[in-house]
Amino acid sequence: MINIRQKTELWPVAISRVLIGILWLFSLRWKLPPEFAAADGRGLMYWLEQEAQYPAFEIYGEFVALIVIPNFTIFAWIVFLAELFVGLSLFTGTLTRLGGAVGLLLALNLAIGLLEVPNEWPWSYIMLAMWHATFVVMAAGRTLGVDGWLMSRYPHSRTLRWLA
Repeated sequence: MINIRQKTELWPVAISRVLIGILWLFSLRWKLPPEFAAADGRGLMYWLEQEAQYPAFEIYGEFVALIVIPNFTIFAWIVFLAELFVGLSLFTGTLTRLGGAVGLLLALNLAIGLLEVPNEWPWSYIMLAMWHATFVVMAAGRTLGVDGWLMSRYPHSRTLRWLA
């Protein structure tokens, strides 16, 4: 069996991980608490309304319209904290498999939610999902990240092996 970590230079994946972590952190600026919306009205609520108005799947649009929007503050905090976690995880290379998995779910949710929204390019979210899958499979935080240090300190931890 081929060990891909032994056969491949992983620094390009690590650099990509850091850059995508910065992307997640940078994207938080238009959905900051407590309002979760930019002054120009194109914050998180705007995009949720777009998802409800232009659903790719009727059940998804109904979920956003009937559950998410009426409970906006709760869902806004969940989105904010999830994106903050993913951004910090990828940027620092800490618990990168977990951060990559959460990022994969967020990217797929964005792709589904924005698939039919005018002037959006859902393939960007598909590519983002592909990167997150790569980070999970490659354990991208073990190269140029905190996960490498954690794995050297706790080499026999099964839990850490799954999360990092």
